[in-house]
Amino acid sequence: MIDLSKYRIVDLSWELIPGERKNDGEYRPGTPWVGRSIELQEFTFMTARMHFLQAQTHLGTHCESPYKYHDGPDIAGTDLRSYLGEAAVCDFSSKGADESITAEDFAAAGVRKGDIVLVRTGSEIDAPRPVMTVEAVDWLMEQEMPLLASGGNVLYGPDVEGHLDAERKLLAKGVALVDGLYRLDQLTKPRVFFMALPLRIQRTTAAWTRAIALEEIDG
Repeated sequence: MIDLSKYRIVDLSWELIPGERKNDGEYRPGTPWVGRSIELQEFTFMTARMHFLQAQTHLGTHCESPYKYHDGPDIAGTDLRSYLGEAAVCDFSSKGADESITAEDFAAAGVRKGDIVLVRTGSEIDAPRPVMTVEAVDWLMEQEMPLLASGGNVLYGPDVEGHLDAERKLLAKGVALVDGLYRLDQLTKPRVFFMALPLRIQRTTAAWTRAIALEEIDG
């Protein structure tokens, strides 16, 4: 069993603020996430307050499935073992816009065979984005990386189309993707235990997750 007293639990998830239409007609405005809104409609069932929800699944901190580009599996059919395990925290926050992240950079950051890889670049999702080289993506797959996660502020290829090509290749290979991690700068250790389980919902290309890292406490 994991002794949680030996770890600091670090929440790496965005907090979403939806708009909400109340039963009495009052509307409480929300805050869109990177231009993507989430809306609630309150209703009452058996005296309990409940909500209908309308939003896209690629919003906030979310997992993505091969169904995004290929015939399957959808997010409910992905292998849960990919979404939790030991992770290398790769700090490339010193990289500027369009600057390359190479295979050598990942090796120097301590990526080991079978590691989940967390990519830290700018602290904000709209920060200038460095670029992973094709060789870096291929090298990570050679290391049997089960999951690649970032704040959404790094390109997996030299341009938008290159990024999409890399996503297609990673997902086709069975590599899980987690996008929209929040405040990776909270992590102080180069290695953590990472967990980001997706909702078990069929027919979707993505699903929201509460991503956390367990960081070992010194002493």
